[in-house]
Amino acid sequence: MDNLNFDLPGISPVGLDLITLLNTSQATVKQIAAQARLDPVIFGNIIACANSPMYQEANKSTDILTSLVRLGQREIKRIVYQVVLRSAFFHESTEINGILNRVWRQSLTANIFMQKFVSAAPGAYSLDVEAMESLESLGLIHNIGYVVLLVNFQDRFLEFFKRCEGLDLPGFFEEESRWFDGFDHFSAGYGVLEAWNFPQPMCEVVAQYGFSNEIFQGRYPALHNLLRLSRHVIMMMDSNFHPKVPADFWLKGTELPASEVDYEEIISDVRHCVQSIEGSFS
Repeated sequence: MDNLNFDLPGISPVGLDLITLLNTSQATVKQIAAQARLDPVIFGNIIACANSPMYQEANKSTDILTSLVRLGQREIKRIVYQVVLRSAFFHESTEINGILNRVWRQSLTANIFMQKFVSAAPGAYSLDVEAMESLESLGLIHNIGYVVLLVNFQDRFLEFFKRCEGLDLPGFFEEESRWFDGFDHFSAGYGVLEAWNFPQPMCEVVAQYGFSNEIFQGRYPALHNLLRLSRHVIMMMDSNFHPKVPADFWLKGTELPASEVDYEEIISDVRHCVQSIEGSFS
């Protein structure tokens, strides 16, 4: 893993420092505010969200400290991760950028679905406070390993997707390791998240979400289940980045919630949210 470069273009040093700060339990609101002021895009998104209709009873404010207190740390993480990570999924090459856009949209969709699902079925999975905090960004970062592979293997990244896009999922994942000197997006994602000081349980899920629940070894099997369920639902939504076969790949070894869930309503809500967020980046 030491052989990989985790300096991802598009991610500003300010944004990366802010992510590291948010992953530090001792971080204070003043420290977060001071860092956010250094990046106009992050600063603007925090202010805009704090003044959104969701907080319509509060007075309008352009003060970053007031905005941070109003939003709370979970919402701050969501904003920062979306703004900072979105910039990583961009490339000057039209073909490569098309691939990265599809990966990002899948990641964003997974992130929103996981949050919407837990809200709609709060008893479906047992999640403690730390797991709930991880829920804000797990979907967004679970595919970040593809950006790491691009940075480290620029000469073969595009060729890999051209030649392997027709493979089924197991074959696709196996070919990743063959093409990229033993690395795949799972291991590459684990490496960069560990370097960014993400909580170890999140790194474990990213490294192993391609495995069924029986094989998974980590602290949060519920999050592992939820991420795999989100990937299956994305397949149903035609927002899938990988090949669609076998159609039940993500359900194998995944524990489904016993409670009744209106998936159609959640999917409709997720589509609306994805369009809204993507529109804000346009």
